[in-house]
Amino acid sequence: MCKGDFDDSAIDDASQDTKRDPYFAFIPQIARYGANVISGELNTVKNAVVGFPSWSKQFSMDTYDFYKKNPRTLFDEVVSGFTVAIMQVPESIAFSFVAGVPPQSGLHATFWMATITGILGGKPGMISGAAGALAVVVTELTADDGVLSYLSRADRLNVLYMTMFICGIMQMLFCVFRLAKLVRLIPETGMIAFMDGLAIIIFMAQLPAFQKCDAQELFIECEVSQREWLTFQDDTWPLIFTLIHVGMCMFIMKFFGKIPLVGKIVPSSLIALLLGTVVEFMLFRRVFGVGTRTVGQTAQMNGDLPRFDWPSVPTDSNTMSTIFSYAITLATIGSVESVLTLQACNEITDTIPKVSDSNQELFAQGLANAVCGLFRAMGGDAMIGQSTINIMNGARHRVSSTCSGLFMLLFVIAISSFIEMLPIATLTGVLFMVVLSTFQWQTFHILRYGRLSDSLVIVLVTVIAVFVNLAVAIGAGVIFSALVHAWDSGACVSADIFHKRMTVLRDGEKNECDVKYVHVKGSIFFGSARHFIELFSVANDPDVVIIDFQDALIIDHSAVAAIQGITHRFHQAGKEVLLTNLAKKSTGRIYRTGDHEVLNKQIQPLAHFQDLLESDNEGGDICVAFNGAHDDADPAKPSTLSDIPMLHGPAEDVNEELEKLAHNGEVSLSFRGGELEMVMMDKNSTSEGVTGRSLIASNDLEKSAP
Repeated sequence: MCKGDFDDSAIDDASQDTKRDPYFAFIPQIARYGANVISGELNTVKNAVVGFPSWSKQFSMDTYDFYKKNPRTLFDEVVSGFTVAIMQVPESIAFSFVAGVPPQSGLHATFWMATITGILGGKPGMISGAAGALAVVVTELTADDGVLSYLSRADRLNVLYMTMFICGIMQMLFCVFRLAKLVRLIPETGMIAFMDGLAIIIFMAQLPAFQKCDAQELFIECEVSQREWLTFQDDTWPLIFTLIHVGMCMFIMKFFGKIPLVGKIVPSSLIALLLGTVVEFMLFRRVFGVGTRTVGQTAQMNGDLPRFDWPSVPTDSNTMSTIFSYAITLATIGSVESVLTLQACNEITDTIPKVSDSNQELFAQGLANAVCGLFRAMGGDAMIGQSTINIMNGARHRVSSTCSGLFMLLFVIAISSFIEMLPIATLTGVLFMVVLSTFQWQTFHILRYGRLSDSLVIVLVTVIAVFVNLAVAIGAGVIFSALVHAWDSGACVSADIFHKRMTVLRDGEKNECDVKYVHVKGSIFFGSARHFIELFSVANDPDVVIIDFQDALIIDHSAVAAIQGITHRFHQAGKEVLLTNLAKKSTGRIYRTGDHEVLNKQIQPLAHFQDLLESDNEGGDICVAFNGAHDDADPAKPSTLSDIPMLHGPAEDVNEELEKLAHNGEVSLSFRGGELEMVMMDKNSTSEGVTGRSLIASNDLEKSAP
């Protein structure tokens, strides 16, 4: 047996350079990190401001030269931007009603979002505007029975615009701290549930289209208690005409696009709106004398240009906390959807994704939302539907997305009177089609045939999205998926355990020891620490235990504590635990919180351990290492390949015999490190984690095996 002290100088190179920082060293470290970030961003801003004149001049000249040489590209970009703007008109109006704001607030938001992100965004050709993901959250601020029900409607709108301004500032901070990369933590099932929850919320937001209010001149001014549902008993024809509008709009949007040539040029939603307006005023109102509610009867619409207006909000603690909490929620939702839309656009265009593009998009989205807050617009984010259509139309440059915003402003000024004539039921039909396209129908397939944890993520995120909000739902999905992954990974720690007679070098001398050699595989962290501890037994293990971390990684303090606990218990029993093959990161994590004096004795280089039988055969070509307990080995069994009679015959006979033994399960063959390893299966072996004895042949015998 072998006891006593081990060589204190025998430490891995990584551990020699490891020093523990002073206790409060993190304070100046954080300060330096923050100062470096601020300094770097200030330098970026400085360089941008200083270089903007020359850059803008050169950019303008290059753009002019490019489109002068490629006039067809310019034409395609402008036409695509015009088409997208037409498609955004009905959705922007519909989402403004979802958010509970005037229609021009949604239209102006689309103008600002499309124009600013078109110029500064991270992906040319990507479209932004008033979107449903933010509208369903904004409605909680503007609703009469929402979180700000104690304020007047004018004050609630001011709170919304201030919230959107702060949301934009936060999104720009997300860019500064490079947080776009965190989107990769969201699991696919979480995104599926996010889209499902968004679809359900948009659907629920369309139900007021089937309500009426006679107490106020405009429907949007009615309180929730003043609104009544349309019924077949009291409102037979208005309800029937509303359903006809919805059904006709959905039918047109479903099948108009399949018409050759025309269906590919004219947006189906625009045709549905035009036809719905004609039917409303030429048939329902003129022939039947009964009409449905229009945009003009729901909210006031004007064709004014956006005007600057600093939001005046109450300064009480409740209102301010609401502003900041909803600003964080909106910034998170908008950032996630924008980054995912950018990634989807990259896949369509076969563009190599870059994190810098995502951060640039966050900055553009933040700037646009901040401007929206100052110009009484509801804000928005990237729109995956319009972005996909724009890129599929061939748009690859910033002209298309910028023109879509400019055309939107032109529409607001020129056709505001026509917008007031649009039936609300037709807009509801448009959004019902948005609901059908947003909902991920593969959900039911996953729920039926997928893994239980995936199904639970979908259900959990969807329920939280509907009953709480989308941002909390995303966070819950990430946390739940991380816990499932931690549980699964915790069961993946394994080890090859050998009981050997080894020599341990100490000051140039060889000390013979009975050793338990544990080759750990996998990541050791809080989820797998218990499995790691169960590999050792203080009572049954020999006096020396060597833990080889060549294929293992120490992740957190739970792993460090597990190693320290094993060391402490073995030390109390008068036994030694040695560590070898530690990665540099693992060594650093141990040294940060571990006892340096103990670790300097524990951590030994692999060269200080040598198999005893291997050391006795240094001059030979064939060596053997027992994977079972050496003391229990049967001397009658062969110790080298040359002792096996079948290897004395011709190569053909050897191949046949090996194949027969392998087929009967008497031996196991594998190659390791360029050598053939044949394991003689020993069913009577009681060694821990061992199934047989390993006989290793050198390369000159490799040709004798199949």
